[in-house]
Amino acid sequence: MIKFYGDYEVYSESGVDLTLLRENLRRSLEERWEYNLRAVELARAFEEAGRMSRALPPQREGPSDTFDSTAPLRRLLDNRVAFVVVGGLAMTTQGCPNITQELALCYRRTAENIAALVAAFAPLHPYLRGAPPGLPFKFDAPTVQAGLNFTLTTDLGDVDLLGEVSGVGTADQAIAQSEERTLFGMTLRVLSLDALIASKKAAGRLKDRNHLLELEELKKLKDAPPEG
Repeated sequence: MIKFYGDYEVYSESGVDLTLLRENLRRSLEERWEYNLRAVELARAFEEAGRMSRALPPQREGPSDTFDSTAPLRRLLDNRVAFVVVGGLAMTTQGCPNITQELALCYRRTAENIAALVAAFAPLHPYLRGAPPGLPFKFDAPTVQAGLNFTLTTDLGDVDLLGEVSGVGTADQAIAQSEERTLFGMTLRVLSLDALIASKKAAGRLKDRNHLLELEELKKLKDAPPEG
């Protein structure tokens, strides 16, 4: 550990800033999501300012420029879709101070649930993120049944729909390894800290390895006995 201010631990041996983790754990769930939203808006503002300074066109245009995950989540709940919040927002909920610009969900792949998912998202004009303009794509039940994972742009922001989570499994397995959380008047299933750690270990990408270090330090803080 790297210690400042006498015996106060500031950085872990892996380089994780423990002060950020402690501060985020003091915030409510709503405050953690609102902090992420403000950070995303600031990052996009800096990005667009940089593009303007180089006389480049805007990176994003239209409704999907916004990122308010509560709106698509309410549509899913209203349509009784079975899903678990995973990825960056699950990390944010658990207490990591990471910044994420998309809503990632693991959804149950039954015919009934796929129909409910399509009913919730089809009106939002989902389109494959990064696909060439004009590429034929229709978000309907046959399309979802034929695929598994979809990275989408929608009228309410970017959404990643996952049929399975690396290191965790199907939606039923993700549900079994999730926790119920209530925020902004919504009751959601969110992937547990242990399951997030397992998923990051299985994914193995560079950004996942960096997230894994944060998640492991977060677990140590949560498991530590209370001071005093």
